[in-house]
Amino acid sequence: MTRKILMLAVVALTLIICGCEQELPQPGNVQPKIENPSPQPEAKSDFPEIPDLNKTPVSKPMDNPATTVEPVPEPTPVETPAYTEPVEKTIDVKVYFPDDAGINLVAVNRKITYIDEADKYLAAVKLLMTKPVETDLTGIFPKGAKINSIKVANGTAYVDFDGGITKNFVGGSTGEEMLINSVVNTLTEFKEVKQVRFLIDGQEIETLAGHMDLSAPLTRVSQ
Repeated sequence: MTRKILMLAVVALTLIICGCEQELPQPGNVQPKIENPSPQPEAKSDFPEIPDLNKTPVSKPMDNPATTVEPVPEPTPVETPAYTEPVEKTIDVKVYFPDDAGINLVAVNRKITYIDEADKYLAAVKLLMTKPVETDLTGIFPKGAKINSIKVANGTAYVDFDGGITKNFVGGSTGEEMLINSVVNTLTEFKEVKQVRFLIDGQEIETLAGHMDLSAPLTRVSQ
């Protein structure tokens, strides 16, 4: 009986000890209870916000509008004009030869052919440098005479002879007058020519054979 009571006391004591171990917290594991504080309102500063210079700004992608590519027009072919042969022109002109007595100038009709407008003056004077077919007329230019060019500007015809015309000229004052006036009257048949200036190898001259003054342009001589 005593042994049975002793065993019951041991069991009761064991139960008491186990109950105390569950209620008591383990040392070192006790954590205080932290209550969440109420959120405090954010303090506003009177100074403007300073941007963070070390922070790379993030750019917002832009919506790319749809682009329309216009087709490149093809170049228009350029037509090369067909080559055309120069067209010769033939006109009637009056040229002036001295009569066989060497007193008067006589107008005769001739035809000249040319391509460029500037060539018609040269063609007309070259007729004067040939012997006329008319028996009552005579040539006045010396043999071997050559003409370099004839240019017309502002109503003046500039007649440029080769220097040989002065070396081979054998006529006197009348011959010089007939030669000069035959050129002047022939060229002034063209309405755009009002006067004539004489040159030798591109240089202005005062006289051809020492008789007529050629230092200024000459106008037409009446016959």
